[in-house]
Amino acid sequence: MYREFYHLNDYPFRLSPDPRYFLFSERARGVYDQLVYGIQQGVGFMMVTGEVGVGKTSLVRYFTQNLNNDVEYSLIFNPMLGSSEEFLTFILMDFLKNDDPQNRIFFSSDMRKVEMLDILHRFLIDRYQKGKKVLLIIDEAQCLSDLLLEEVRLLSNFEVDNAKLLHLLLVGQSEFKKKIYSPSWRQLRQRIAIKADLIPLKKEEVDSYIRYRLMVAGNQQDLFYSSATKTICRASKGLPRLINLVSERSLIAGFVCSKGKIGKREVALALKDLDLR
Repeated sequence: MYREFYHLNDYPFRLSPDPRYFLFSERARGVYDQLVYGIQQGVGFMMVTGEVGVGKTSLVRYFTQNLNNDVEYSLIFNPMLGSSEEFLTFILMDFLKNDDPQNRIFFSSDMRKVEMLDILHRFLIDRYQKGKKVLLIIDEAQCLSDLLLEEVRLLSNFEVDNAKLLHLLLVGQSEFKKKIYSPSWRQLRQRIAIKADLIPLKKEEVDSYIRYRLMVAGNQQDLFYSSATKTICRASKGLPRLINLVSERSLIAGFVCSKGKIGKREVALALKDLDLR
């Protein structure tokens, strides 16, 4: 629709976490560097938290795409599983799916929990002996039941004398951080060596964010007046998801009104349409 009108090769403000469009804010760079350090140093437990729409999933996708070949990872993007057995089944299916069929560890989803834990342990030992690190990432960690969160804590016990066999990264909304800091989860909290918060973009970062995404999509000229980006910044409070929503609707409004550049009026129409005024 508006893509041809504005001479774009792609839709720059999709909500899906496409690493091509990922731009480091000052804070996101710091969080990313902590995660890289954690993997390099063999840190067993890491946690990233932040409010809805702040870009946690995009950061994690960028992080996983830039992992070295000596790191194998499994990403659980929806941890609302009903039991420990379902949880372990998902992990094992993901870790074992790319194994060489001739050397693949036998696994069946109807196994007992103790058998699945034994298989996971043997898998981790195998990777350790091959000089590889294994990382389990749980996105939307605030959805973990108490039962599964305790299961995660117990998984961190897989280790040898001088190294962790399984590295864990929990990614969740701000309420997950509050839960972890409650007295009942003190044992788990003490195991988390890296705790990082992702925060909204600063005012000056919002303009760079919009420009960068437009540039990746093929735009060669500024499409947004500075007054428009300032309005988007105020309305979105620096949250990338809201910036994307408002910017997308603003481009649609500009297309409908045949505007070559996006101004405050087009942003106002977008905000009205999104009920964000």
